[in-house]
Amino acid sequence: MERVTFLMKIKPGTEAEYRARHQRVWPELLADLKRAGCHNYSIYLRGEDLFAYMEIEDSQRFQAEMARSEADKRWQAYMSDILIREVQGETGLPEPLEEVFHLD
Repeated sequence: MERVTFLMKIKPGTEAEYRARHQRVWPELLADLKRAGCHNYSIYLRGEDLFAYMEIEDSQRFQAEMARSEADKRWQAYMSDILIREVQGETGLPEPLEEVFHLD
């Protein structure tokens, strides 16, 4: 299992809307994430900063599955008006953070 973490930002003044949208994440998106091998996915918010953590079974499989996900494409478009998200061209994901410590 790979632990993946990354940072994102929301646009100023959109915290309430960001929270509201994540109270009703689409079931088809959740199913696609699980099918892609994503587990234990959490997003934390502080001000306009987001910290995301997920565990994935295999990064290549995850990327391939999510690239095929119509729900994910729609979700990314839906979130584009409130989310500031810089992604890597080769993965379509934000740059992961380097793990420097882990206690299991």
